[in-house]
Amino acid sequence: MRGFVAGWIFCLLTSSLPVDGFAQSGTAGDKGAPGPAAASAPLEKTEWRLIRLGRVAVKGDDLHRPPQIVLDPVSRRASGSGGCNRIMGGYELKGDKLTFARMASTMMACPDGMETEQKFLKALGQAKRWKIAERQLELMNGSGKVVAVFEVAHSGAK
Repeated sequence: MRGFVAGWIFCLLTSSLPVDGFAQSGTAGDKGAPGPAAASAPLEKTEWRLIRLGRVAVKGDDLHRPPQIVLDPVSRRASGSGGCNRIMGGYELKGDKLTFARMASTMMACPDGMETEQKFLKALGQAKRWKIAERQLELMNGSGKVVAVFEVAHSGAK
């Protein structure tokens, strides 16, 4: 039975089919590349839409634009929207460790969304680890507490 299951998993992983339901997180030395149990969206080159800060759901309908982020593996830059302003900064990825540095935003004033944006930037500053499961990205602090959850808005990976 073990041989059958192992063979099935090997065939599934080598077939280039999406493997929804399996989890992905970095492992030492993989430089952010999907592991053998990769979800259908990679960490980098994917537009991640913020859906939760800590345990609180983020409602995009009351914001200027949906809060989201994209990580560019070439420039090692993160960019996106905080809900009102454009956000940008650097990031460092080593296995399952992910940290954001020098995050900044434009300075527009919006009637709604500024509080969400400030909490979003704070969560990025607290992020130390990442995990993808079922097309959702979780960012965790150093204690393993989830500080932000995202869903795939668009994947630029081929």
